[in-house]
Amino acid sequence: MNPPSPTSTFNTECLAQFNLNCLVIFAALYQEKSVTRASERLNIGQPAVSNSLSKLRLIFQDPLFFRRNAEMVPTAVADDIAKHVIPLLSGIGHVHVPALGHASRPN
Repeated sequence: MNPPSPTSTFNTECLAQFNLNCLVIFAALYQEKSVTRASERLNIGQPAVSNSLSKLRLIFQDPLFFRRNAEMVPTAVADDIAKHVIPLLSGIGHVHVPALGHASRPN
């Protein structure tokens, strides 16, 4: 049995415009269960969180979250994304990135 192609579950037109910040915002929204709290945690505006969520909904072709009372409840697709993305972002957070302007450049 062949594994699915890397783009089989993605809207490739949206994937071309995809950036890592959307996943950071997704993770904050997933953990906080609130657009307001996610925006406060990331120190960005609520519209930025909503815009990123809209992009991710197109890419994954799923609503990802639905509102129940005052909480954003993840769909099964969001749960699956989170189990992969959150550990990945945590690992990236442990990578040392030299301060801008101080990184050595290869010759």
